[in-house]
Amino acid sequence: MKKFFLIPVLVFFVCAASAQNPAGKTGALLWKVSGNGLTTPSYIFGTHHAFPVSFLDSVAGVKQAFADCEQMVGELVMNDLAAMAGEMQKAGMMPADTTWQMLLSDDDYRLVDERLTAFFGVGLQAFGMFKPSMVSMTYAAVFYQKMFPNMATAEVADMWFQQQSAGRGISVIGLETIQDQIAAIMNVQSLKQQAADLVCSLQNTDHTEASALKLNRLYRSADLTGLEEMLREEGPCPTSAEQETALNDARNERWLKKLPALMHEKSTFVAVGCLHLVGDVGLLAGLEKAGYTVEAIKN
Repeated sequence: MKKFFLIPVLVFFVCAASAQNPAGKTGALLWKVSGNGLTTPSYIFGTHHAFPVSFLDSVAGVKQAFADCEQMVGELVMNDLAAMAGEMQKAGMMPADTTWQMLLSDDDYRLVDERLTAFFGVGLQAFGMFKPSMVSMTYAAVFYQKMFPNMATAEVADMWFQQQSAGRGISVIGLETIQDQIAAIMNVQSLKQQAADLVCSLQNTDHTEASALKLNRLYRSADLTGLEEMLREEGPCPTSAEQETALNDARNERWLKKLPALMHEKSTFVAVGCLHLVGDVGLLAGLEKAGYTVEAIKN
């Protein structure tokens, strides 16, 4: 199966990095949730949206935890990728009254056109109908695929959990919809800011490559503290506080309102991007604050 890039901003673009990681919440990607009236435990697994399913073989207990649960929860229900891609493409179209020339200086327009042409073989004559955020997502996805070609054709864990759940006849529940993700990714920043972010990304590909390599290394070692520290580092293209809140904090807050009821109904296996686990506004800290016991399942 092809990689699932309808969760379109790769994990190193998705999460805010302003909060401290609670003490001890590192060294594991799989976490057991118990107590506070739960009759059976539930589990939360932090995924990397671009890692292959084979990685699960190196994570202690994850397949057994998944097998023991009675329902599966992900960020999105991914049972109709074509429809989701259509929604994403429709939302990514540039408004009829806006052109790229209105968003960029002449020099930046030439830079974007030249860099896209060098990378894709086509420039703004092909991409000009799309919002800058849509172009950025496409660029990021293909950039990652070119960096890690062996991953590009592999089935990813997020999809595997949902397909296995369907095969087992257990429910798959989404914490949000594709419209929720579109709102967070495409509708928070102005088109002019989106264009400026794309220019910055195209000017700093060395930093993007180094960040991807570092993130993969930290993820493989389950170093949640290291991942959050990496995201707090000042980079050449900082994410605005408004965008950080929309992409991470606000989503975590909404999810924390949904998860308790789901876990009390049935033992639940939750698979979401790993950086939604960390920080004072992360899912692990939020569940602890709500009275649950959250324990690492470590190798």
